[in-house]
Amino acid sequence: MDSSSATASGPASAVITRFLVQHRLLGWLAMLSLLACGWLSFQSLPQQEDPTFPTHDAVLITVHPALNAAQMEQQVTAKLEAALTQIPTVEKLQSQSKDNISTITIRLQSARQDVINQQWRQTRQLLQTVKLPEGCLDPRLETDFQLPATMLFAVLGDRAAAGADEIENALRSVPCSGRIRQFGHPPAEIASFEDMMAAGYTVRTLHRPQDGALQPAPAVLVGVEMKAGNIIHDFKQAVLAKISTTSLPEGVQVITVSDQPAATAHRIGEFLRCFIEAVVVVVLVALLLMDWRTALVVAVAIPLTLAMTLAGMAILHVPLQQISIAALIISLGMLVDDPVVAADGINRELAEGQPRGTAAWLGPFKLRRAIFFGTVINIVAFLPLTLLPGDMGAFIITLPIVITLALLSSRIVSMTFIPLLGFYLLRGQKGFDATSGSHPLHRLVPFYKGALQFALHRPLLTIIAAYGLLGASTALIPFFGKQFFPVAERNQFLIDLQLPEGSSVQQTQKITAQIGETLQREQSVQSAVIVSGGGTPMFYYNLLPRQPAANVGQVLVNTRHAGDVPALIVHLREVFDREIKDALCLVKQIEQGPALETPIQIEISGDDIPAKTAQVSHALRSAGAYKVHDDSGILSRINQQRTVTVKALAPFGTLASGILNKARTSFPTAGIAFGGEERELTNSQREMERVLKISLALIALAMMIQFRSIMKSVVVMLTVPLGLIGAFTGMATTHASFGFMALIGIVSLAGVIVSHIIVLSDFIEEERAAGIPLEQALMQAALVRLRAVLATVFATVCGLIPLAVTGGELWRPLTAVHIFGLLFGTVLTLVLLPVLYLQFARWRWIK
Repeated sequence: MDSSSATASGPASAVITRFLVQHRLLGWLAMLSLLACGWLSFQSLPQQEDPTFPTHDAVLITVHPALNAAQMEQQVTAKLEAALTQIPTVEKLQSQSKDNISTITIRLQSARQDVINQQWRQTRQLLQTVKLPEGCLDPRLETDFQLPATMLFAVLGDRAAAGADEIENALRSVPCSGRIRQFGHPPAEIASFEDMMAAGYTVRTLHRPQDGALQPAPAVLVGVEMKAGNIIHDFKQAVLAKISTTSLPEGVQVITVSDQPAATAHRIGEFLRCFIEAVVVVVLVALLLMDWRTALVVAVAIPLTLAMTLAGMAILHVPLQQISIAALIISLGMLVDDPVVAADGINRELAEGQPRGTAAWLGPFKLRRAIFFGTVINIVAFLPLTLLPGDMGAFIITLPIVITLALLSSRIVSMTFIPLLGFYLLRGQKGFDATSGSHPLHRLVPFYKGALQFALHRPLLTIIAAYGLLGASTALIPFFGKQFFPVAERNQFLIDLQLPEGSSVQQTQKITAQIGETLQREQSVQSAVIVSGGGTPMFYYNLLPRQPAANVGQVLVNTRHAGDVPALIVHLREVFDREIKDALCLVKQIEQGPALETPIQIEISGDDIPAKTAQVSHALRSAGAYKVHDDSGILSRINQQRTVTVKALAPFGTLASGILNKARTSFPTAGIAFGGEERELTNSQREMERVLKISLALIALAMMIQFRSIMKSVVVMLTVPLGLIGAFTGMATTHASFGFMALIGIVSLAGVIVSHIIVLSDFIEEERAAGIPLEQALMQAALVRLRAVLATVFATVCGLIPLAVTGGELWRPLTAVHIFGLLFGTVLTLVLLPVLYLQFARWRWIK
């Protein structure tokens, strides 16, 4: 093909590819500008530890000082619930009626924040029309009760209340500070029921001065939230600077008891280190499979692609947090696909004698369809995840967005800067179809060639063996544990305390004091916030706030290191189970994902609730559940129906799903519904099935457009299930639990496999178009594209290893699915794809 004729008659992509080769100085300036833009974007991106969940829950609190629990349910709760059902977007109503107080938790369907805010305004207007008994206080709708404090301070000393007032007033002048609240500040006088509840809410802290002993002290808490869009590190510096310059009463001391900026900095630092390790691994893979010049081209492509991706994140206001940074790591191996294939094409043109100025743009131009459709298929493997509804969609949405940005950036870089770099660096390198070579991987070529020849001579046997192996791998499924989300690996945990209804706050304080004395003896405890008469302020995104009540307490414990938490929880459970008999005391880890009070929840309604409750509780205890309890002492309703919820934890180190599997055969056959992890995982599986169908349909459509043939697309799609062999093996090998992140991995695996193997299909078509006999074309295409396939697959797999090893429990299922799925799927597909192609041609299904 003559280069001049190619450019003259080629489409716009050839002109773009050729432009920077011909205008090299402009190309270098554009490259430097892009890197500078990426760095500035990185510096300006907001930072947070975890994604932000949409706030579409509210709590409605209504007080009547003279009504008992039954009267509150009939005369207040029932009327309010009937009115709330008129709101069309209400998804769930859950209420509790106690003496003098009605609490209704309202969940709306997920929507944009402005739509949700409009629904709350309508709700307030509707509540004004409800006629409640005389003496009932106006219902109070709290729509921001789940927003966590960015920083939580404890003010200590005899004049702590005055000191807290001074700090609150001072922090209001910090521009990036949002809502500021005090907790444990006693009211000046008891003028209302709320004042009475606030008077019973007391806070004590344990804090360790330097390396000394833990010291108890009464305290007032001050929580401050950061306004959205700010840099969390700058917010912390501004807040601490303001507190340090605030004049406080004599003897007043301020300590930090929850530090979201520090947790964010630690989390982002860990993930950035993980990303750098992944970059190094990918470059080493390129050096292993290619000559150093080609590896250098790929290495330079990574920061260019990253810079463009960061600029896109800044434009779309995507913050840096664990999901978005992990998305960069996951996309790392995929974003080198296009540069690898483009560089491989340049090398091949140079090896065939094309001059540098032509080979630099002609190689990528010839492979433009394979590169383009490979990118499209990778994108549609992840982009449908944006269709996930509800909280899970909000939690994961930055993953498909960032991966899409990275892949689009990679496509642009491969067709612009790679030709420029190739012009200067590449000298030509033949594929593995060459009869000999100095590269160590040439030693593997005879084995692959022999295996492929064997398979091509026995196509039906090969196909049966491959899908037989797939069928056998399904035997591993029963060995998977099920866990919707893993625990958060933080140096914090909670102790929930609940005394029988009617208990006084003095009784609650007695037990919380006992808990505090136990904690003081633990060397791994750094500090603690001990609350009587309610729950701790919100300090993490997925906690359920506890409403003030005399019989309720909660303790936030901060340990020296995150690794101290598991052993300390096991120890404290043993101690409190032995010493605290008159209250429910739950020592539990903080979890990731949606807010769940306990992982095991069974909702019981209908007839004969007490008998069903006893039956479910007995079944759970027999199955080994820990701390089985229920809310039968409270008048509770779900969607206007009287309901008792049986709740339990799993013993430490045991999955809740295993307990449920043992117990469910002894549950009543009617009148129960599963809540907790079971409900969330079931809903996610249903939604993931829909997303997978959309993803597969888009992948198939892209291939039909590329190959202009339905049957050729079917050949490639038939190789997709082979990745499940590796996915199932990987989950069994790494003991990863089947949950939300594993589902994400399985849904996206199909596109990743196809995108890596599509360059092989593309070259088969080229060889056949050149008139080469079918079997020879299959063998030739497999060997020519073997390096590009192996380089992209190994880059993706090895790039995921740092995330798998150090990314934490959240990412272990997804990385296990992708690493093992890609390895098994690619090895089998390199053999099975040519075999399927041959068999379909023999059946005359392919022309």
